[in-house]
Amino acid sequence: MKIFKSLLLVVLIFMAGVVAGVVATRIVVRHVVGEVLSHPETVQPRIERNLVSHLQLDRDQRTKLHAILSNAHEQMQSLRQEYRPKMILVLSNADAQVAALLTLEQQARYERWKEKNRPLIDALKHRS
Repeated sequence: MKIFKSLLLVVLIFMAGVVAGVVATRIVVRHVVGEVLSHPETVQPRIERNLVSHLQLDRDQRTKLHAILSNAHEQMQSLRQEYRPKMILVLSNADAQVAALLTLEQQARYERWKEKNRPLIDALKHRS
């Protein structure tokens, strides 16, 4: 019986660690995604710093990397501007379809979920 209690305690501690890890990971990922969606201008400098550090780039390579990433950033902004209206339409249609399949109680929960996630939803719809 003593061994069973010890094993049970070890399993419970392990499971608590798993749950804590999952919750912490979700919080961190949600924060990082929110930051990236809210401030897309911070992505390029982060990537540059990471690559410069990881690849140990010299000054000439850093300059060329900056030009490459700046060009890619400008092209992506242009694409976002072009496809943004279509994306908003797709998101709006999906929202309406999801709402239509729910019961009244589920619709109320869905609206609360959307309010809780409003910053992410707005960032998706309004980023430039």
